[in-house]
Amino acid sequence: MSPELSNNKPNLESLNSISRALKPEYWNLDSSDYDVSPEVLQYADPERFAANLYDLPKPNSRLSLPYYSDSIDPREQKIIYVAVTPNEYNKMLRAISPAHLANTALSKTVASKPMDNVDSRTKAGLRAGIHALDAKLEAMEKYRDSTITNDIRILDRLLEATEHPGLARGKEMRMRSDMGWVMSHMLEDMFIALKNQKDWDGSQLELARKVTYSRIFFEGSNSERNNYFKDLMMVNRSWMLRKRALIDQRTNSIHRFKND
Repeated sequence: MSPELSNNKPNLESLNSISRALKPEYWNLDSSDYDVSPEVLQYADPERFAANLYDLPKPNSRLSLPYYSDSIDPREQKIIYVAVTPNEYNKMLRAISPAHLANTALSKTVASKPMDNVDSRTKAGLRAGIHALDAKLEAMEKYRDSTITNDIRILDRLLEATEHPGLARGKEMRMRSDMGWVMSHMLEDMFIALKNQKDWDGSQLELARKVTYSRIFFEGSNSERNNYFKDLMMVNRSWMLRKRALIDQRTNSIHRFKND
């Protein structure tokens, strides 16, 4: 039950502010669809979401991937985990070291080749290992450069708008596009990741959506809703940065492995 664009034709060329975009009438929302009891509002706190999305000391599920914490001193680096969606999981090199994937591809290829030509089997295995790494490298770099980088830009624009909620921040076309992308893509990715981390069933997932949108559009004063949305966007931005750091470490490790 995520919000949809209003049926009323908006003036897409008019100047817009985040305070307008956070009003339910902007999206033609009915408060009865997002009516929740006060005691469940706490479960949509951005800090609770963050605790299950990134900087995880250990994996909460199969869909958590390890990477090294950002520290200049190697002695202070430690392995932490970040939650990913199933789509991201399929794109990522899952181990910190690329050797495992390369060796797995090599072993499978060698085992499938005739036994009479050892050199041919070995060369084919090495080619398979490099091909497997190249495929992961291409998928990760494309996802980072297109999706993650673009998502961070959108979040930056919306976060800047929350600093001056009553002031115009571009045309309505841009605001609707940015907010629509957040609700249909970024928040849905967050809910899917949280579902896997917390082992929610379908009703729990739907409740998380309902409570979150209730807090964005209906709960509290305009200022409180603006601050909630800002905190939620900051959590999503931090999550994006962690996933970008994971991809950077994986792609760099593949380049080093291939050059050794």
